[in-house]
Amino acid sequence: MKINSILGLSNKISTVTQRKHNITYKYIPQQLGYDTVSFSGDLKILFPQEAEQYAQKYRTSTSGYRGEYGKDFNNRFVYTMTQAASKYMYDHKNTKKPKTIIGGDTREATIYYGPRIATLMRANGINVMYPKIEGSKDNIMSPVASPVLAVAAKHYQIPLSVLLTASHNPWKDGGYNFLTDKGMVADNTQTDEIAQNFINIAQEGKRPFVGFKERRKIYFDPYIIYKNYLDEKNFIDFENIRKSGIDIFYEDLCGTGKYYYPKLMSDHGIELKGILSTKTDGPNPTAENLVELGEAVKQSENPLRLGLATDGDSDRFGAVDENGNYINPNDFLTLIAYHLIKNKGMSEGTIVKNHSTSDKLNALADYFNKNGCDIDVKSTPVGFKYLGRKMMDLEGTNKEIILAGESSGGLTIRGHIPEKDGFLAISLLADLVAAEKKPVSEILSEVNALINADYKSLNLNFKFPSEQQKLDAISTFEPYAAGEKDNFLGYKIDKEKTIAHNRMIKEYNPNGDGYKIYLQNKSSVLVRKSGTEPIMRYFIDSPDKKTLENLKQNLINYALGSEGEMIK
Repeated sequence: MKINSILGLSNKISTVTQRKHNITYKYIPQQLGYDTVSFSGDLKILFPQEAEQYAQKYRTSTSGYRGEYGKDFNNRFVYTMTQAASKYMYDHKNTKKPKTIIGGDTREATIYYGPRIATLMRANGINVMYPKIEGSKDNIMSPVASPVLAVAAKHYQIPLSVLLTASHNPWKDGGYNFLTDKGMVADNTQTDEIAQNFINIAQEGKRPFVGFKERRKIYFDPYIIYKNYLDEKNFIDFENIRKSGIDIFYEDLCGTGKYYYPKLMSDHGIELKGILSTKTDGPNPTAENLVELGEAVKQSENPLRLGLATDGDSDRFGAVDENGNYINPNDFLTLIAYHLIKNKGMSEGTIVKNHSTSDKLNALADYFNKNGCDIDVKSTPVGFKYLGRKMMDLEGTNKEIILAGESSGGLTIRGHIPEKDGFLAISLLADLVAAEKKPVSEILSEVNALINADYKSLNLNFKFPSEQQKLDAISTFEPYAAGEKDNFLGYKIDKEKTIAHNRMIKEYNPNGDGYKIYLQNKSSVLVRKSGTEPIMRYFIDSPDKKTLENLKQNLINYALGSEGEMIK
């Protein structure tokens, strides 16, 4: 049923299904053309110089390797990376015969390379576990949401699993990532060794491992493992959501969420009022990409109505309120932290955020601390691997995490995997609405009143003609971050906080992660280069609208004067 036939909209790409209260929701899985085939094409090992470049890009990325399918995400790269991963699996196997899981998203690159990587690893003597959801064809690898695969990796205690996704990037991209037996994306401990294997294989110019006795393929249902895990942990009060009667609309952006979230809600007796699958340039749940979801939500007459969304691999969240207005990620994180502290009893612990995320979370912690709680707020560099590592470091202490989150739309909570989970995130928002029995915009207004501030944030992106020009533009911020100057664009710098923050970031990463400047009026500016895309980013955060606009315009003028091109 086309969305325009229901809502009177012109977008013919989206589809939505609406159901009456007395109709039971039936989950019908869609299928992709995964198959078990041989790795074909040009299998020449990368030239050493190429390998150094590929390895460096992978090593410095915030989340695995990403590249355009058919260009820098090609046969030669995938073959070499698979061999590098195979060596790591042998060197760190926890059983006599190495075993791995391979899964990924709905992209062409994943569909093409998933079975080829699996076949090559089996030829390397590695047992390969194939995800296969109910209703899918025999002998295929079903699409897998990243948090679902992460839970499976932890469940089966697999030292290294392969996750093929470019997340929210444009559809033309492919991604090669790894998960550990902790259920988190591989951090520097693993990635540095895999990157070195990659370089060594290219330099040696040979194909290691091939010729071993071919190992087995083992089918498993990742959905069942994930559902049982959530039920056991009891993070979400699904029964309360069901009883509340919230009208929930869901946008999967043609990603893996369509195979998991509707079924998860249905299996807990919750009827989704609308399911949208909107094809955009990239499956990212931004305000621009959730317009159709907002329009769908506004058609409901139920005061408790909500629009939820996940990105291409379902590790990121998105949402619109009862009026169809986009809920920005910083507000979303604040709402979930508020819910966990107020309604879930997490009055002691740590909120961990990357340093591009708003200080609104700090203001929330300050409010609760003044009312008898004991909550710390810690910052890390950008990249959920840092948040996941901090979460693990605090495990078992009286300062265990309450929430770990980032302004790009990812979060996890105490007791969960140290990795982003979009399904958990959006379910927690529905859980909050059910607990408070109020529309989400009303809850957010109440939170803003409690903390006596409404922080707003901006993210500005710029491309430069060359990598050197980009680095030169970023380097001009170093004297401000080092405390060598008193003012920044007309505002007094909080030197003590600025110096301490940038020093702490270098404890995570000796190369740092850009430069962050704190101002005495509680505003801040972070400048950094993207870890997955060839651009420079500005992050501006302020409780004062005028300051936000002044900083925005001055930074735009500076970047344009340095030959930067502003992009979305």
